[in-house]
Amino acid sequence: MQSAVVSTQTEKDTVQAPVRRRRRWPAGLLVAGLAIAAAVVYLIVANTRSSAVYYMTIAELKHCTTCSSQAVRVMGVVQPGSIERHDQTLSFVITDNRQSLPVVYSGVVPDIFRAGIQVVVEGYYHGQGTFEAQTLLAKCPSKFQAATPTPSSS
Repeated sequence: MQSAVVSTQTEKDTVQAPVRRRRRWPAGLLVAGLAIAAAVVYLIVANTRSSAVYYMTIAELKHCTTCSSQAVRVMGVVQPGSIERHDQTLSFVITDNRQSLPVVYSGVVPDIFRAGIQVVVEGYYHGQGTFEAQTLLAKCPSKFQAATPTPSSS
């Protein structure tokens, strides 16, 4: 009989560590957090794609097979003597020193637009003929060019 009492006594003396219950997040909060995270990732990816628009060279445009169904950007230099104004329309030719592309544009013309300046035109090209520009961007010439000292006469 003593042995039974001893075993009961030792069970009472043993202190059991309190069981820690793990705090659970409500399922609705987890779903809302995941939805917000997914929306943020989507916005970052969508804005990165739209702001990282690539412009093509004239040669790339003429070899592109899928460009006739979408708006594209093309970069080139305005060819001297090619600028013609007709009422509300401006037509000119851009070149990349190898190939040239006639462009038709109607809209606001940048103040710095002239022959010999680098431009990016955005619009549609249907495989041959004239590029129909909807946007005309002119590259601003650098204002920080090295000054050439002039010989002073004394």
